[in-house]
Amino acid sequence: MSANKLLPLYILLFIFTACKTIKPERPPASSALGPPQAISKVNVPIEIPLSYIENNLNKDWSSRLFAEKGLPIGSGLSTDIDVTRTGKIALKGLENNTVSVKIPMNLKGDLKIEKKVFGQLLSTNFPYDENISPEISFVPEIGQNWDLGIKNLQIENWGRSLKYNLLGFEIDLDKVIKSQLQTVLDNQLSAANLSRLDFKNIGQETWDAFSRTYTLEREGLEIHFYGIPTKLKLSEEITTDQKLKLYIGLEGEMMSQIGSKPIVPKSLLPNIDFNENKENELVLILPLILGYEDLDGYLNNEMSGKTIKVDSKTEIVPTNLKTLKYGDKTLLGMDFTAMRKGKKDISGKMYFAGTPVFETETESLRFDQPEFDVKSDNFMANIGIRLKKRKIINQIKKLATYPVGDFLRDARKEMQQHGYIDTDFATFQVKNPTLDVEGIYNTEEDVRIYLKATGQMEVKLKEIR
Repeated sequence: MSANKLLPLYILLFIFTACKTIKPERPPASSALGPPQAISKVNVPIEIPLSYIENNLNKDWSSRLFAEKGLPIGSGLSTDIDVTRTGKIALKGLENNTVSVKIPMNLKGDLKIEKKVFGQLLSTNFPYDENISPEISFVPEIGQNWDLGIKNLQIENWGRSLKYNLLGFEIDLDKVIKSQLQTVLDNQLSAANLSRLDFKNIGQETWDAFSRTYTLEREGLEIHFYGIPTKLKLSEEITTDQKLKLYIGLEGEMMSQIGSKPIVPKSLLPNIDFNENKENELVLILPLILGYEDLDGYLNNEMSGKTIKVDSKTEIVPTNLKTLKYGDKTLLGMDFTAMRKGKKDISGKMYFAGTPVFETETESLRFDQPEFDVKSDNFMANIGIRLKKRKIINQIKKLATYPVGDFLRDARKEMQQHGYIDTDFATFQVKNPTLDVEGIYNTEEDVRIYLKATGQMEVKLKEIR
């Protein structure tokens, strides 16, 4: 046989052998490590005017601060003392995260002097009734058990001297009052019943909101998103513009489930970690999980039985489409029937392997960097289809897409409507949420589209009633 006659055969053999063979039963090794954890975080600065706390402290209060009988004050002296609050507490924010408190109070009691003179016990009482307005500074600190603690307590000014000289005795009530101030301030915070400033409840409601289930419906499927919180951060700051600022941070992993609604058990609040972040930010990574069975159902509905025109004489009709993981790509396998004018129909298998990507213009999942293979009992038909593979691949790429645009719009609307937390003292609302595709990952069971939701939290304090 001459070389000229063998040349077409060589060309056909080259085309046949040059096409990369796809073997579903022997997929290539995956170079990726798999999808990362969908770690999400919420950080909310809450600004509470000191006047808000001041109003709470002055709304309902008990007048008695403390009372003691026979309280020793040294040098054989003791006192019965009754300390009552006589007016409104005033708060002021200072530098170095310090708050100043001024509490008007009345000191009433009897000084008792007992001395032995020439073997005789002399006992004398001196009544006193004094009004003072001490100015006290301290650093507020929310503890591990969420209580509002007092640190670095200092008496800046008593408003007047508490030293007396009676019958030659030096009497100083400073130490008596100062020893009780920590208890006084604790009692005042407690007596004011700061229920609307229940920091533990704020943390718990934020914690519970993170694990709340949100459900979206798309293409007849119910998709449920929920969080598993793992870390809670908190820090506080007193500012010179007269505000208490709380910075609450929450971290955890977002999960999703298709079908039945998951039962998410509530978890107890963890120990508090210090929060260095002072930004207002919400970053949620939502894993939209498309199981291969669900993807198969959609693609069969869109492609099965539809005609792929190869040329003027040949049409291919795919059926029984099935997807699975193929290395770093997703493999779409399908049965096909090739109908040729004037010739016998041919049946076989076609394989299309592509990398799942998100197309911004159409807001849909499509497959890039395609590989193509065909298998049938007709050797020449296989070669003919391979010669037309570019046209076939382009048509498959157009048909084998999964739209997620409506889902993204529904998810944004859901975040706007349900990203809302109502507490006793404030409401929290997600503002201007955005939702974009962060990444797409293959697993053995599904294709995962990671959606990144961002936004800010608007906080509105409620009026004190």
